[in-house]
Amino acid sequence: MLKSLFIKNFALIDELRIEFSEGLNIITGETGAGKSIIVNALAQLCGERSSSELIRKGAAKAILEAEIEFEPRHEIAKILQDLDIDSQVPSTLILRKEISAKGNSRTFVNDTPVSLGRLNEISSYLIDIHGQHQHQRLLHPENHLEYLDAFARLNEAVRAFGAALTQYRRKIAERDALRARRLKSTQLQDMYRFQMEELRKAQLQPGELDELYNELKRLNNIEYIHQLASNVGELLYLGEPNASGFMADAEKDAQKLAEFDHEWVELNESLSEARATIEEIGRFASDYLANLEFDPQRLEQLQERIAHLEFLLKKYQKKTVEELIAYLQEIENYSADMEQFDEKIQQKEQEIGLLQARLQDMGKRLSQERRKAAAIFEERIDEVFKSVGMAHARFRVRFEVKEQADSPFVLDKKHVEINERGFDGVVFELASNAGEDFKPLHKIASGGEISRIMLALKSLLAAVDRVPSMVFDEIDAGISGKIAQVVGRQMARLSRKHQILCITHLPQIAAFARTHFKVSKNTEDNHTFVDIEQLDDVGRVHEIATLLSGKEVAEQTLENARHLIAEAQTMK
Repeated sequence: MLKSLFIKNFALIDELRIEFSEGLNIITGETGAGKSIIVNALAQLCGERSSSELIRKGAAKAILEAEIEFEPRHEIAKILQDLDIDSQVPSTLILRKEISAKGNSRTFVNDTPVSLGRLNEISSYLIDIHGQHQHQRLLHPENHLEYLDAFARLNEAVRAFGAALTQYRRKIAERDALRARRLKSTQLQDMYRFQMEELRKAQLQPGELDELYNELKRLNNIEYIHQLASNVGELLYLGEPNASGFMADAEKDAQKLAEFDHEWVELNESLSEARATIEEIGRFASDYLANLEFDPQRLEQLQERIAHLEFLLKKYQKKTVEELIAYLQEIENYSADMEQFDEKIQQKEQEIGLLQARLQDMGKRLSQERRKAAAIFEERIDEVFKSVGMAHARFRVRFEVKEQADSPFVLDKKHVEINERGFDGVVFELASNAGEDFKPLHKIASGGEISRIMLALKSLLAAVDRVPSMVFDEIDAGISGKIAQVVGRQMARLSRKHQILCITHLPQIAAFARTHFKVSKNTEDNHTFVDIEQLDDVGRVHEIATLLSGKEVAEQTLENARHLIAEAQTMK
C-alpha cells in the first residue's frame, strides 16, 4: 500500500508529506483548492511525462517521493530482483522523481536510476489511478483477457496452456533446425565425401610431420653428420691417441695415489666410470658410422610425403596434422548424422503433432469456459452498474480472434492465431445509455463515468486484482443522494482488499472514510500555497457538514453529518 507521499515545489505546494492508511482514504476540499495536485503528483510517480510548468514559481526543481509497502510474494518483488534493485527495508519501495526547471527529469526506484518507461512498468503493479486514461489498466484492451480469466478462475489452465505452447514452439524450432541442417548436409554431402576419401587415403598419423622433418634433416646433412660422428669416434676411442687411453693412464695413476691417500679411492672409481662411458660413446659412434648411408630413394619419399601433408594443411586451413585428423573425425560424424536426419525429423513431427492436438483441445476448452464466464461477468457488472447510478448502462465482453490462414489451430471453423493465453482476444465494451451502441472502454471520454465503471469492475474483481492501491478521481460526477451513498458503500467494500484514495465532493461518499484528509488553498504575504491536513473525528464531522450545507454550518447540519457517518459505518 501507499504509506506516504512527499511533495516539494510542485505546482502550488511548497512542501507536504501525507501519511496514508489502509482502507478508504477520502480527500475533500473546495473546488480549486488543489486536490487534483495530489493526484497529479502520484501520476508523475506512475510514469507520466513532466514539464517545467509543474515546478513552483521560483524553485529550481520539484521533488516527488512515494513510499510503498508490498507483500513479499507480490510479483513486484521478482521484477525488482530481475532489475537488480535492492531494498534497504524489506518489502518497501521508494519511487522518486525530480523535475528541473530546465524541463528534464530524473526518476529513481530505491535510489536506483530508472527510465520513465521502467517507472511506469513498476508503478503499474502498485498504483492504479482512475480519472486519467493513461493510468487505467482496465482501459487497455490487452489487459481485458487477463481480468476475465481471473474472474473465471482460469489462471492455472492458462499457465498450463502457455507452458505447452512454449514446448510446442521449441519442438518446431528443433525440427526446423534439423531441416536446415539436412538441406545444408545435402548440399555439402558430395564435398564431404570427397574430403573424407582424400583424408583417409592420406593415412594421417599424429606427430608424423615432425618425425618426417627430422628424418629429412638427417638425410640432407648426411656428409656432415658422417664427418662429425667420425671425429667423435676417433677422439674418444678409435684414434691414436684417444681420450679412452688418456683416461686409462689417469686411472692407473689415481689408483696408486689411493694407496697413499684414501680420498683418491672414490675419485678413482669416478675415473673408471668416466672411461667406461667414453668407450661406450666411442663404440656407438663406430656402429653409427657403419649403419650410416645415403638413400636417395628415401629422400625422395620424404620430400613427397612432406609436400603432400603441407598441401593438405594449406588446403584445409589447418596448422597441424592433429587438426586434420580431428576435422576428418568431425565430417565423418556429420556424415553419419546425415543418414539419421529423416528419422529425427519424423520423430519431431510426431512430437509436434501430439502437442498441437493437446493445444487445440486446451485452447478450445479455454474458449468455451471464457464464454460461459463472460455471460455471468456481464450480468454481474450490469447489476453493479444499477447500484452506482448507471441503470441504463450495459456491459459486454466482445470476443475476437485473429485469423491466420496457415495456422494449424481452428476455432469456430476458422484458422486462428495462437498466443500464450489461447486463441481468444477480448475487449470490454459499454453502452452508457439506453439506445446507444456498445463502444470499447478506452473510447469513453467522461471522467466521472469512467471512474464509476472502474469502481464496478474493480468491485467485481477485488479478490483477483493484485494492484494494492487505487486512486479514484471525479467518481462523484453526475450523482448525488442515495446513489452517492451506494457508491460510497461499494468503495468501502472494495477497500477491504485494496487501499483506496478517493477525491470527492459528496458527503455521502466521504462519510465512509477510514481516514479523511482536507485540502485547502491559503494565501499569505502574497504567497499562495496548498496545504493538507488529516482530520480527527470532530474535524470529519465539521467537514462533512460543510459538504452538506456550505460554509455556514448549523448545529442541525452537524447532527446530520454525525448521522451520515454513523449510517455509513452500519452500511459497510
